[in-house]
Amino acid sequence: MPSSSSVAAVILAGGHGTRMGGCEKPLLSLQGTPVLSVILRALQCSLPASSIALSTNSPASLYAAWKLPLLRDDTTDTGPLSGLLAGLKWARQSGADTLVTIPGDTPFIPDTLTSDLTPSPAVAISDGRRHHLVASWPVSCVENLQNWLSDKENKHKRRVRLFADTLDMKEISFSASPYDPFFNINTPDDYAIACQIMQSIKNDF
Repeated sequence: MPSSSSVAAVILAGGHGTRMGGCEKPLLSLQGTPVLSVILRALQCSLPASSIALSTNSPASLYAAWKLPLLRDDTTDTGPLSGLLAGLKWARQSGADTLVTIPGDTPFIPDTLTSDLTPSPAVAISDGRRHHLVASWPVSCVENLQNWLSDKENKHKRRVRLFADTLDMKEISFSASPYDPFFNINTPDDYAIACQIMQSIKNDF
């Protein structure tokens, strides 16, 4: 298993929160704590802060307080895969050989996520569902992804699942009890549920 020093992580925050009325979902408050801070708290149980970046095209000032490297997409109209590509390039420059990705609206990831998903490639599964953006990727696949995205005519190549399938990812199962660790906030109802989960977690301490 790779040492933690060879693993980097990128939080993917490229969405526009349209189903939430338009917002920066990593900045949503969960019982007084931003979603981004909740995610970072879990990641920093196994990774140094210097090994974590945020992929976003939003104004840097919104995330200045966290002092994270901000990765800008250098491709267009390719969805989350553009964030993955930016993350892989950054991880390679940082000397990492594995990149773990986490969506910026998925606050309840396990503290052991990075070790659970290494060695790469691996994808998280809970309650029978594969979470293709909660995954570990070999940094060596960066050229493969660049070539994959260069086919502008095939819109299906924007799908993370299809690229992940080219890597023959291992499925790593996680318990969905008492809550799904990969629950993500897409709608106001999801946000209300996330606040309830966060309150229950705080009540356990």
